[in-house]
Amino acid sequence: MCARPKEILYRNEKIRLTATEIREGKTAVRVTSDSEYLIQNEHESRSVTISLPSHDDVGYRGNFPVLNLAYNLALQDLKANRTSDGLLKAGAAWNSVWTRDIAYAAMLGADVADPDATRRSLKNRVRDGVIVQDTGTGGGWPVSTDRVVWALGAWMSYLVSGGADWLTYCIEVIKKTLEQDAAVLRCSPLVPGETSFLDWREQSYPAGMSPAEIGCSYALSTNVLHCLCRRVLSEMLREAGRTDEAEVYEKEAEKLAREIEKVFWMPRAGRYGMFCTSDGVLDPRADSLGTALVVLAEVAGQNGLRALRKLPRSPYGTPVFSPYKCDVKEVYHNRAIWPFVEAFVMLAHAKEKDASGVEFSMASLLRAALVNGTNKENLHALDGQAATTLQNSDSQLWSAAGTLAFFYRCLLGLKFEGGKVTFKPCIPHSVGGEHRFTNLRIRDMVLSVTVTGSGTEVESIVAENMEIHGGIPMDARGNIDVRITMAEGRATDRQETFSPLKAGETLCESEWEISSPRVLQWTPVQGANSYRVYANGTLLRVFRKNLLHPLLTPRTYSRTFRVQAVGTSGVSSSSKACEYVAPGARCILPPRRVGEHAEYDVENSQAWLDTRPCTSCLVYESAETNGGVYSIRFLYCNASASLRDGDTCALRELCVDGVPVGVVSFPHNTEVNNWSDYTLTASIPVRLSKGVHTFSLRYSPVCRNGNGEVNQCMVRHLELTRLR
Repeated sequence: MCARPKEILYRNEKIRLTATEIREGKTAVRVTSDSEYLIQNEHESRSVTISLPSHDDVGYRGNFPVLNLAYNLALQDLKANRTSDGLLKAGAAWNSVWTRDIAYAAMLGADVADPDATRRSLKNRVRDGVIVQDTGTGGGWPVSTDRVVWALGAWMSYLVSGGADWLTYCIEVIKKTLEQDAAVLRCSPLVPGETSFLDWREQSYPAGMSPAEIGCSYALSTNVLHCLCRRVLSEMLREAGRTDEAEVYEKEAEKLAREIEKVFWMPRAGRYGMFCTSDGVLDPRADSLGTALVVLAEVAGQNGLRALRKLPRSPYGTPVFSPYKCDVKEVYHNRAIWPFVEAFVMLAHAKEKDASGVEFSMASLLRAALVNGTNKENLHALDGQAATTLQNSDSQLWSAAGTLAFFYRCLLGLKFEGGKVTFKPCIPHSVGGEHRFTNLRIRDMVLSVTVTGSGTEVESIVAENMEIHGGIPMDARGNIDVRITMAEGRATDRQETFSPLKAGETLCESEWEISSPRVLQWTPVQGANSYRVYANGTLLRVFRKNLLHPLLTPRTYSRTFRVQAVGTSGVSSSSKACEYVAPGARCILPPRRVGEHAEYDVENSQAWLDTRPCTSCLVYESAETNGGVYSIRFLYCNASASLRDGDTCALRELCVDGVPVGVVSFPHNTEVNNWSDYTLTASIPVRLSKGVHTFSLRYSPVCRNGNGEVNQCMVRHLELTRLR
């Protein structure tokens, strides 16, 4: 029976949602049954029929036809991604399993809806005992380092389905992956790498940042994933009785959590920054996924709800980051809403018991799925359309899982705490009523759960033939019927109307104008009223509008400058780095010989390196130093694939006087087959004693990249710069 069919569940300036209809301008979606609805606009009127859940599926039915239909559509889309070999591909347009997609989907709801396919898919993303990094900027790992999200999906799989063998397998995979990361990445303790899933660099990073620079920057979202990964591994080890090992990873997680709060939290703005450059300048844009993960990871503390409410929104949902890049008009990540990100924002609001924030995300997810007739990959934040984005897919796995998250994680409030299955619903008052879930399989239990009412506080939980004290034990067996009644009279004080901040655009990026080796000056930016100049990550000086003056650099060996243009509303943009090097502080060393025993001369001052034994070592000219800390980087080219794709970021071990001191990444720096385009790697700092030193690049087992076979680049000179 439909409760309050014409009562408005949610409304803003663009959309109106009732129990039986979504209306948006001249478009209307009218629900006629749990499996049928009508889409009408000025161009067409068509009926859509979807499949109902089978007796093996987790079922849902409540008082609101629009919710019943959205649930069934999400379940249909998820099942459409199941391949003949029992895996879950990423979407209709993606014919394979992706690490982050399946892991995020598992966290949201895929593991509850289809635990077998989810586990198979997670296992599919392990190769040679380590987690496979999805393709990304510069050729994937180690520029992209968010593969550890696999651990969170694997942990959810264990919580839902159990299995001692699975637990042991996951522990070894995660440990080996973290060990590989530790051997290659230079952690501080923040973990370098690009923002999770935002892997089209031109869509989200400043134009001046190369893949090498992105690879040595620190992203909020990726660091929270690494923190959560270590927590999960600690939990797994405790579950396996390995408490001493568990404490090691728990301490690592807490150390990382403290550093995240220290580096990314902006007290005056009341939110978290998006990423921090290697020289310490924080990009102040809001990363919605990163912010949601901070809250869910309980890193935010008292800042959680404040940070969530500071996320700028569109009438159609929460953009993945904001302000948008003003100079990029195409929509994929920039100016885009991704339903799976919206789902994590929703879960973060639910964790903060913010039912009105949940209501906003609920409306965004329902509207996105039903207006398009499928759970799309992404939507244009300005017009809400899927057709106006650069790339899209029907039946996107993590989008469908995001819709399911509303049902499993908000209406039902399903959680796993202290060895028990618990229920902590966060139900917007607009959809208060009766919500019934059937055939919910958790390990050896089959649960039927009915939730009545709304709000964020539970009045009572009653289970048939069982006393519940804080939850249902994970080792319970058989069919269990549960009834949950919400305490609507004791709603929290966080039910005030949600008034979203409007998302805007960044300013254009400043360009440096170097008129003298000791003078810095930049081009004015329209809309800026001040300019913040940073030196090695420290704010050096603020210049006001029309008061631009040359800035004399201090007398030091080397300094990296950046300028941020800041507008009246606080929006900003960052320039590319500008480096000052004192006379005599830098020397250029050409490559000399190639081969383990320097068998081959270098031709035209450049060397071709691949994984053949004859190119496993590149020896450079020696240099005499005065002692101190030096930066080492290389001029190189890797045109194995495009700037934003592939898994062929090349790796080599840097040796000083024959001793390894670090691993150098050579990401894709240009478009495929453009082998004449050279740029610099990220810097590796090394302390050198006074005297003559030799330098070489070597291929060793630690240099195995994401591809495993193609590991190639062209290398020219070595740049040695004194830092201090």
